[in-house]
Amino acid sequence: MIIVLIRSMILYGVVLISMRVMGKGELGELQPFDLVVSLMLADLAIMPMEDLDAPLSYGFASIATIMFLQCLISYITLKSNTARKVICGRPSILIDHGTFNTKELNKLRVNINDLLGQMRLKGYYNLEDIDYLIMETNGEISIIAHEDRSGEKCKRIPISIILDGKIMYKNLEKYEVKENKLLNELNKNDLKLKDVIYGFLDEDDKFIFYKR
Repeated sequence: MIIVLIRSMILYGVVLISMRVMGKGELGELQPFDLVVSLMLADLAIMPMEDLDAPLSYGFASIATIMFLQCLISYITLKSNTARKVICGRPSILIDHGTFNTKELNKLRVNINDLLGQMRLKGYYNLEDIDYLIMETNGEISIIAHEDRSGEKCKRIPISIILDGKIMYKNLEKYEVKENKLLNELNKNDLKLKDVIYGFLDEDDKFIFYKR
C-alpha cells in the first residue's frame, strides 16, 4: 500500500510539472489537440500505478515524450499560421446578421436547437439582437451583439490582416484588400511588418495595428 501511495505521489508531481511546462493554455479551455494530450498524460500516469512491476522510469519516459511533442507542436503553431489552422482549426461564423450559415453548421454537425440553446446560455433570447455568432476553435460560442454597442449594429467583424508579423494573404484576397494599401499604412505609422503582432481592418475600413 505504501509503495502505491509513493508511486502515485511521484507520478502526480510529474504530470503536474508537465502541465505547467506545456503552458497555462493547457489549464484553461482546451483545443481538441490539447484535450487528447491531457487524456494521454492521464492514461500514461495510471499505467505505472496499476502495474507495480512496471518501472517508474517507463512512465517518466512516456510522459516526457508527450510533453516534448506538445511543446514542439505548440511552438510550430505559434510560428506558422498554416500549421495553426490545420491543428487548431479556425473560428466559424454560424450566424451573420440573422442569416444562418448552414454550410458551417453542417460541417460542424451543430443543429439549430443547440445553437439557440447556446444563445440563451449567453443571455440572448432574440436573434435580432445578434450581429454575429461565432464558434471559436476551442468549441466555445462568442456573440457580437449591437445592444452592447449602444444600439449600433456591427457592420462587419474585424478582418485580420497581420498575425505575428505575417500578412494573411487569404484574407486580403477574400475581402479585396490591396497589399500596397496595407504596406502604405504601415509606412505612415512608421512600422515594419515584423514589429506588428496583430493588425486588422475595422468595420469602417480603418487599419489598426498592435506592436509587439
